[in-house]
Amino acid sequence: MNRSFTHVALALGLALSATMASAAMDTSTLANGKSVYGVVASTSQTAKVVDVGTASTLNIDCGETVTFRNGDKSFSWKFDVVGHRVVDLQTIAPAGFSSKPLKIYVARNDGERN
Repeated sequence: MNRSFTHVALALGLALSATMASAAMDTSTLANGKSVYGVVASTSQTAKVVDVGTASTLNIDCGETVTFRNGDKSFSWKFDVVGHRVVDLQTIAPAGFSSKPLKIYVARNDGERN
């Protein structure tokens, strides 16, 4: 086998392994760069409003939009969670929004297949 071909193949293999390892480490984004938890939404789409100061857990259905309030700060999020896993508010909230833990349990909605 040609030596330069072997070196190129080895370099490509190592680069692919490094890329796959870094992708495996960041499980909060999809290959297209979007969050596995959903997207920032407009307040006009809100189904629920949650005061972060009084809540410690939240149960919602996939596809729901929630506005989170913390004093005079707020943001809205549409939950479209891959695998319907638990979401920690700290993962999706803007920097400095809240340091209080809040777990969001996302269930399948009626329109989803099993």
